[in-house]
This record gives sequence, structure tokens and C-alpha cells, in this order.
Amino acid sequence: MTVNRKRHATVAAGGRWELLGELLQARRQQLGYRFRPAFARDRLPATPDGNRNVRLPADIENHYRDTYPPGTLRLIAHAYEVTYESLTAVLAGNADRLAAVPAVPPGWAPPMDPVRAASDRPWFDPVNERRVALAARGITDPAGAQMFPDSPDDAKAWDGIGARLPVGDRVWFIADLRRRAAARAAGSGTAQLHDG
Repeated sequence: MTVNRKRHATVAAGGRWELLGELLQARRQQLGYRFRPAFARDRLPATPDGNRNVRLPADIENHYRDTYPPGTLRLIAHAYEVTYESLTAVLAGNADRLAAVPAVPPGWAPPMDPVRAASDRPWFDPVNERRVALAARGITDPAGAQMFPDSPDDAKAWDGIGARLPVGDRVWFIADLRRRAAARAAGSGTAQLHDG
């Protein structure tokens, strides 16, 4: 699997897209969705026109396309409740199955309104996956440097103001900061969109 920087798309060789489609279709059914419209309604953002985004799961499950931007693949991983790393491993030929996202412990609901939580979710998932990986190694209260070895600003926020929060809320806190930073970097002016 490679990322085509010019097109910002993930490209995979051989029958990897077909395998991924089969695995995602099986995963959708595991999640209790026999039909794509209900799955799209419950798990994917609506189209710009406000319609169910049924095309995305149809495209990926039936291999109608063979490139996707990394952001779309993260959205797909989130919708199917699989890790982004396992999805990309299947495409790269390093795995033949998907790994389910670890369940969030009870009481770890987002500490914000549902719209803002949905906006933060793409940033929450990678941070929470890191937290879960550390917990699996016995590190249940990680320091900022353990959580974010490549991001001193996130590590500082985790150990600073974030230290007053329970670990689950702290993950959401960092996700919210990352979403805002991404909006500022993109110059989109959407950093305040769901913050009220």
C-alpha cells in the first residue's frame, strides 16, 4: 500500500481492495446491519445534501473504486468499528483480517454535546487506540511523553491542564485540541463550528 501524495490517495496492489470489501461487509453484518441504508444512516455523516451516504459503503464493499484519501479510510474504519491500522495492514498485504476497535469502558461517554463529539471523533480514535495499547502493556495512567512521543505540545497539554481530567475525558480533550488545530492549519475557519 502506498500513499500517492499528488492525489492524496491510498493505493493498494492486487486483490487487497476486494479482500477489504469482503471483510468490511462481514463486519457490517457483525454490527447488526443487514442493509447499507440503515448502516449509513446510523454510522456515516450525511451527504452535503443531507441524504444518507449509502454510496461510500457500497463503493468500498463492492470494490467500485481502488483509491481513497486517508481521511476517508479513517472515516470508514470508524464507521465499521475497526482500527485504522488493521485496515491499512490489509491493504498493504500485511494482514488478512480486521481488528475491532476496543470497547470504550462504561462511563467514558464524550464530555461534550453529540455534534461536537462527532466532529472530534476522527481525532479521538487514534489517541484512544494509543491509550488502549499502553494499557495493554500495563500503563494505565500514561504520561504525556508516553502518549505523544512525537508531539510535545500534546504531551504538555496531557500532563498540564488535562491532568485534572479522568483519562477518558483527557482523550477527548486532546482530540478536541487536535481538531481545532487542524481547522486552523487548514485555514477553514471551522475551529469554532461546534464549540458552543
